Amino acid sequence: MLNKNQPSITFARQTRQVFLSLAIAAVSLASCKDDKDNVKPDDGNPPAEDKAFLPEKDQIYTYRILDSDGEKSSSTLQVVNTKDSSGISVYNIENVIQEGRVFVTTRSRAFSKGGLTTNEMLHEDAVHALYDIVEEFAEIEDVKLSGFPQKQVLENKGTVGSNVTFGKDPLKVDIALLIPIDEKNKIEADWETTLTYLDGKATKQEEITTPAGTFKCTKWEYKYEMHIKLSSLYIPVEETEDVCTVELWTAPGVGIVKSIETVGEDSSTTELQKIAKK
Repeated sequence: MLNKNQPSITFARQTRQVFLSLAIAAVSLASCKDDKDNVKPDDGNPPAEDKAFLPEKDQIYTYRILDSDGEKSSSTLQVVNTKDSSGISVYNIENVIQEGRVFVTTRSRAFSKGGLTTNEMLHEDAVHALYDIVEEFAEIEDVKLSGFPQKQVLENKGTVGSNVTFGKDPLKVDIALLIPIDEKNKIEADWETTLTYLDGKATKQEEITTPAGTFKCTKWEYKYEMHIKLSSLYIPVEETEDVCTVELWTAPGVGIVKSIETVGEDSSTTELQKIAKK
């Protein structure tokens, strides 16, 4: 008999991990800054000192990820390269998350113009990661995507009240599956995932201490909504609807120092452990 609960629970959790890693990879590039003259003061206050929150290009950043249920995983983040596009430096970053024997690799790119940093979360890596997850319990027949690449825009100032905004179209991944129920038989099923980011703000500037050191950080807060639906003619429809709160601390010349993702009573904390030369 098909254990119809376990695949969906596992996939839901790992799907959140895939999309969270995309979000983290993108925010880690905030906020490099090219146009100093275009930064506007906050309510009559002078603009903050020019800052760059992106990681150093010659460093490797190692993180520990600890879930509230005791599950542990790790992440390695680095800038792969930078490219010039019409006079603007575009940063390419790679984030590799390891959970047991499962590796999820995501990439994003970012550029800064007009006092804003734009991050683009690419779809290819997310889809490949989802393939790896799904193929543990099902065959993939077809995939439909929309809303990619997702754009995230941060105000370079990084002071309290600075905005983090997202593209208005949600990310959607619809996967047609064949799920084996025994050695000879398979059932058709559809897996639908919709992720909607909600705009947020920088809420605090504070020092954060981790095993890698003490850093002066900007704290960003935003939310995203995730709807996951598994449907088939042969099993009851299963749906999950989550609202996730993301708290993210970034520091100039480092990128991500710490993040906390909370869904209901569950949480996942990512914390910088080590910075090493390549």
